[in-house]
Amino acid sequence: MKLAEELKTIAATLFWWPILFLDVLCLALLVSILPDRLLRNGAVLRAASSLLLKAAGVRLQVQGFHNIIRERSQILVANHESWFDSFILAAILPIPVTFVSKKEMFQVPVYNYIMRHLRFLSVDRVNPLNDLKGIDTIAALLQSRLSLVVFPEGVMSNTGKLGSFKRGAVYLAAKTNIPITPIALIGTRKIKSQGSPWIHFGIQINVVISEPVEVGGLKREEQLTAMENIKAIIERHLTETERSRGVKSNPVVEVEYDAIC
Repeated sequence: MKLAEELKTIAATLFWWPILFLDVLCLALLVSILPDRLLRNGAVLRAASSLLLKAAGVRLQVQGFHNIIRERSQILVANHESWFDSFILAAILPIPVTFVSKKEMFQVPVYNYIMRHLRFLSVDRVNPLNDLKGIDTIAALLQSRLSLVVFPEGVMSNTGKLGSFKRGAVYLAAKTNIPITPIALIGTRKIKSQGSPWIHFGIQINVVISEPVEVGGLKREEQLTAMENIKAIIERHLTETERSRGVKSNPVVEVEYDAIC
């Protein structure tokens, strides 16, 4: 059985990486030729991300879809364990989104081109607020009905345990008067862990979307407290051993993400 699993992992890895390469090239071509209004609705990013999930056989169960605000922008805050965190959120969120990405990624050819066209924001992991103080530009972005995905730990967790949460997401939400929606991504490290090239096929991932948190107008100390509360919400979902299933007020949905595109 162990040998069979190892062979499955090798096959999945040899299959997935070329798919990633082709996916990136196709995405770069699409963002160069499609008008901005078509890129803003999120369909292109959603389709590209869904392909990568399908190639890895990822299975998704999502709880709390009803907590996503569709009428206005929000900041979606999630824990970070794998590259696949971004792919999963881009594929399943039923709203147009963009991402905050570490500034080093903006130095990578092709990725830089794609991220700028998709209006990703650069952040310095050492001094994150330095890059996020262009508040007028960010406010205009959020007013265009794009929502923003932020991984407030700044780096991927090697252990699955949460690191410290930076204040940047709450700072932005407080200044622009938009809510924060906490999201727990459970098990993504099992697909591909940090520093490993191996892709493990057919992993089931649980996503828990919590109720939005209003933080508009909070002062610095209040922002820090709000960020700790948001971290506690995500941490609670990560550490639960039993999760509710089939509860009408907060149903679990088996997501066929390629049908969303």
